[in-house]
Amino acid sequence: MRENSWLRSAAVVAAGIVLTILITGPAAYSKQKKKAPSPTATDTPTPTATATPEVKAWNFDSDKAGAVPAGWKVVEADWQVIPDPTAPSKPNTYGLPAGRLLSSLTHALDYFPMTIVTDPTEYSNFSVEAAFKSVGGRFDCSGGIVFRYVNDQNFYLLSAGCPSDYFSLSRMYKGKVELLKQSVIPTDKDNWYKLKVVAQGGHFITYDDNKMVFDIDDNKIAKGRVGLWSRDDSQARFDDVTITKMSATAAEPEATPSASNLPSLPH
Repeated sequence: MRENSWLRSAAVVAAGIVLTILITGPAAYSKQKKKAPSPTATDTPTPTATATPEVKAWNFDSDKAGAVPAGWKVVEADWQVIPDPTAPSKPNTYGLPAGRLLSSLTHALDYFPMTIVTDPTEYSNFSVEAAFKSVGGRFDCSGGIVFRYVNDQNFYLLSAGCPSDYFSLSRMYKGKVELLKQSVIPTDKDNWYKLKVVAQGGHFITYDDNKMVFDIDDNKIAKGRVGLWSRDDSQARFDDVTITKMSATAAEPEATPSASNLPSLPH
């Protein structure tokens, strides 16, 4: 009995000592978790705005038949709006009626009807395309796109036609003609074809019915206007002429001489 009492007393004393140590002793060390660094904000790049290409197009459907359409001027021959039920965009086309036999003979079959847009914009980097066909011609049935036109002595020409079944890129520079590229591609009367050239600086890519034909470099004429071309008595017709101006700069053209008579273009 006495032994049990002593054990109880000893247990109470021991418990008191442990409690005293816990209360008065130093606090246990606890490792504090490091706070994760705040994520650094990442700048989101602002996309550079892409310039909308400047597009000018003519389908001649609102123009008066027999007249020169708005936005165009004639350089040579009797260009006019001509109704055509086969036109890619009905009812009108822009081209040449029958005739010019005498003019063709007078010029020894080197007669070149031409028409140019009146807008003075000089295009350097651009694409131009047009639907083309010829409905007749005793001597010729050709047609084409004039680009970087400075005057009748300085311009490029993408042309196609029959009876030679040719597709060619030529340059008139300071009154002298040079054939840059030519290929044999069937071209028939009364069939519509799509002619197109893309010009970036001194680099040209040409297309016939959306098929690339020429990829060529030439930097003689850096900028100029756009127009349409024909030869001799070809009854050339055009529709859906579209110019798309693109950004980028090209070298300035060399000075051009004064105008004189237009020499022969290659056939």
